[in-house]
Amino acid sequence: MLVKDQHVCCKAETDRQTNNLTLGYLRPIINNCSWVMLAMILLLLMPIQSHSQTPGQQVYIGVTFYKVNPGKSEAYVNLVRSHAHRVVEQSVRNGDLLGWYFYQVLMSPEMENKYDYVVVTVSPKFNDLVDNPVSMKERYSKAITGSKEMNWESYNSKLLEYRSVVKYEVYAHRAGIDPKTPVSKYVQIDYMKPLPGKTAEYIKTEREIFYPIHQERIKLGALTDWGLYEKVLPFTANSENDFVTANFFENLKSLIDPKYEEAFNYIPNNSNYIIMSERVDQVRKMVRSDIWKLIDHVDQGTIK
Repeated sequence: MLVKDQHVCCKAETDRQTNNLTLGYLRPIINNCSWVMLAMILLLLMPIQSHSQTPGQQVYIGVTFYKVNPGKSEAYVNLVRSHAHRVVEQSVRNGDLLGWYFYQVLMSPEMENKYDYVVVTVSPKFNDLVDNPVSMKERYSKAITGSKEMNWESYNSKLLEYRSVVKYEVYAHRAGIDPKTPVSKYVQIDYMKPLPGKTAEYIKTEREIFYPIHQERIKLGALTDWGLYEKVLPFTANSENDFVTANFFENLKSLIDPKYEEAFNYIPNNSNYIIMSERVDQVRKMVRSDIWKLIDHVDQGTIK
């Protein structure tokens, strides 16, 4: 989403709403799916080495989509910056979170369930993203103290007044991401749907063909980073997308000058890459793309 342990698109900004969305997801899966399907789901939860963590550690991404009520956008952003930011800082210091990223949605073709802002939480603790044992009220009360501070009841009331939760999703990191790359101003989120029976081939295509191309685009200045994420929850057989790719960049010019052709020229035996890249439409469908702008973030780079 989606993100990296420095980039990505927190559940810390809200708790009750996202918990309502996520509680009970696993129970219906176990009750209703076949043992084969259950085994596939369990495989998704197994640790997979990535560039953004130590070997054997799996990073998960919680993504919350919000719709802001008319006329409340400025007040909502100010509240997140002034209060949610401080709550998340404590979680990052404690090691409960790797990062928290607050995005404004600049463009999205999504019409049925529109959203204006997205909060991305990065954590090695899958359970905490699904059913955090520490309530948002507890976290808020520990981080925001003092007689002159806004109490939890007032804060939560303002959140309910300013915005509503559209949906909440959890992703697992699958490829890409350089943890040494500074946080980027923009990210393009591409929603991907592998064709039936093509999931493994799709992942291989992204890792072995397109990631090297994106690395060349990074050298050319068209991108700052790139990542692949697989949706873990909620599970539905007819999900709109099963994966997202996150393309990070600093200048919107990258949207009209992505430098794919130049990147191909730097790839050894690039004729093979070109031929193989044409196969991508045979393994996946790009459902849609969003453009997000970073508004605020907390990670190890911001903790003093």
